[in-house]
Amino acid sequence: MSPPISPATSSTTEMPSGASGSVPDPAIERVARTAHGAVDRVAGTASSAVERVRTGVQGAYGTVSGKVHDLSASREVWVDSARERVREHPLATVGAALAIGYLLARILRS
Repeated sequence: MSPPISPATSSTTEMPSGASGSVPDPAIERVARTAHGAVDRVAGTASSAVERVRTGVQGAYGTVSGKVHDLSASREVWVDSARERVREHPLATVGAALAIGYLLARILRS
């Protein structure tokens, strides 16, 4: 014969508050509504802030891209100009290179 089941060892449990079938507490409902409102406001603010940052980054990227293109074109102009001068004055170019090398050697030696 099995022992009698006492109420403490019974398999039935009480339903926690907020479970289906229980009456919600008005204070909890008020806190939940307030929290939902706060979360919605924060989400809206964060969304607009992210959009402003994205717009700023796109503008900065466009500016930097334009400057890189300008510098690349400027570098090509300088290189072409230097090549042209070397072709026009080869001896002067070699003399200038020797003078610069001599001066650098003197500076680095001391």
